[in-house]
Amino acid sequence: MKTILITGAGGGIGKAIIPVLADLGYKILLTTNSTVDQLQSFLSEKNITAPIFQANLTSDSDVEKLALWAADNGGVDILVNNAGIAHAAAAWKLTATEMQELFEVNFYSAVRCTQAFLGTMRAQGFGRIISISSVVAHKPSFGTSGYAASKSALEGYMRGVAHDVAGKGVTANTLAYGYMDAGMLYDVPANMLKDILTTIPKGEFGAPEQVANYIDLLIKSPFTTGQTLHLNGGQWMP
Repeated sequence: MKTILITGAGGGIGKAIIPVLADLGYKILLTTNSTVDQLQSFLSEKNITAPIFQANLTSDSDVEKLALWAADNGGVDILVNNAGIAHAAAAWKLTATEMQELFEVNFYSAVRCTQAFLGTMRAQGFGRIISISSVVAHKPSFGTSGYAASKSALEGYMRGVAHDVAGKGVTANTLAYGYMDAGMLYDVPANMLKDILTTIPKGEFGAPEQVANYIDLLIKSPFTTGQTLHLNGGQWMP
């Protein structure tokens, strides 16, 4: 049984993928920063057993503690870098401080976690690192320059990681999803949602559970590495 560690597990996408991955037979480890009680209640409702570790992934020491905790729970075969925050500001209003905060959560948290577990993956000859990006990195909308930049950096980093560990049984990929019916979508004003729908050829928001199916695909695909997979209803076509 392979073990998956999911960061940002208390968010909408996290809660959507946990039941699917559990049903697929994976052992689940979870980390979240501020929603431990809510996440535990969710797991109880779904009758899922998964240990939770509270960590601030912008802290080196917290990530080090997370790695020790994960080792005590049997280690990590698959890391899903799902932690992230949304941000909206016109480019001429976006400050360097705001950009730095975005990168700390959306980019550097993934760097910290990847480095924390990559050594063990290389040593055991198996590992999967899957980082969650966004269609916005490829098709930004008004006010998303900072968010797009943080996710674009994440995709570039994953390609570099994939190259470095390609001969060690470890793959690194990015999953860029579009507007899914979960999480951050609920923070978007209704009038903006209508405008967004017009840009999606499918004419609907995606079912977030599909993200778990893509994760399962990447876990089972040893020849797929350094790639960005797109799940966006045709909103952006490479």
